[in-house]
Amino acid sequence: MRVKVTGRLICLMLIMIAASLFGMAACQKQGPETASATPETNSPTARPTFTPVATATPTNTPKPTVRPSPTALVSPLTGLPVSDIKLIKRRVIAVRIGNDPAIRPQEGLGKADLVYEEIMDGWWDTRFTALFLESEAERIRPIRSARLSSIHIAKQYDAALVNTGASDEVRWRLSQTDIVNLDEYFHSTPYHILAGYDWRGRFYTSTDELREYMQSKKLETTTIVKSYVFDKKAPKGSSAVSVHIPYPQQCYVDWKYDAAAGLYLRWTADEPHLEGLTGEQISAANVVILYAEHKATDIIEDVTGATSIDIVLEGSGRAQIIRDGIVVEGTWKRNAEDEPILYYDKQGVVIPFKPGKTWIQIVPPDYEVVVR
Repeated sequence: MRVKVTGRLICLMLIMIAASLFGMAACQKQGPETASATPETNSPTARPTFTPVATATPTNTPKPTVRPSPTALVSPLTGLPVSDIKLIKRRVIAVRIGNDPAIRPQEGLGKADLVYEEIMDGWWDTRFTALFLESEAERIRPIRSARLSSIHIAKQYDAALVNTGASDEVRWRLSQTDIVNLDEYFHSTPYHILAGYDWRGRFYTSTDELREYMQSKKLETTTIVKSYVFDKKAPKGSSAVSVHIPYPQQCYVDWKYDAAAGLYLRWTADEPHLEGLTGEQISAANVVILYAEHKATDIIEDVTGATSIDIVLEGSGRAQIIRDGIVVEGTWKRNAEDEPILYYDKQGVVIPFKPGKTWIQIVPPDYEVVVR
């Protein structure tokens, strides 16, 4: 079949070809701003910055009252407010302090935030572990040696243990832990000797010197230790205006409640137990009787052949929490190695401490502590 090509048909074909060429050129010139589709990407979209809209401030509106922050700075050991977070954002210092009758009154003992007392090998005296966090003492004396209990106590608070050495076995066991052990034999700088005392009472130090030394050796920390539970309101309990703890020899203890001060005052061997730096009688807001098994060991501690006592501070046991003139019967539990022992009532609720200083009296399970 033949198609007759006329001049009119040729013109029409030329017009169609020109239009097609123009459309192709238009598509080739299309830029990013006019593209019909955006390529997919796996890059995250940046969060837009929020800028608050400025508003006019009324001229006669009074300034709002500034309220204290609900997260006030409170010590994890005493429950008391502190003026600077730096006072609690540092390492607890656990100082071993002697209790020989000839060296009383001790210095710095009454200034500690929390104190442990335990029976010593030989069963004739006691010794203290005094904890300092926000508190300060210009002199702490007399510094004495560590025992097995020191491991359990220091671990609870990630504390630096301040002592004048230990038996070979105890020193070795301490070396197998991550405890910062400021044994005077290896860290002599912050320790001094006070003239006029024998080996029982001559070694002393201060919180300032200990902290300066730890800072220089990069042994300080900025971690805040786990806190006890505190409540100003006293829980329900039985009367406890006096407490007698029958520690041996000249170390038996009496705590007597001073209702006016809301504190317990301490007597040792029928004498007021004084703080040597101030001459004031030692006091506490809380007295805890912690009953724990005392196991015999074959670790020789001194020239008399006395053997170390392994005080079991793992697991749980009986406890009495004494505060505000009352006593609450409870149970102590060590929930984790690196957390303070807590105290629970019969319903399994934590018994709160009264804000203030606390003394923890460790005694054997069969001790007849008299609370009236």
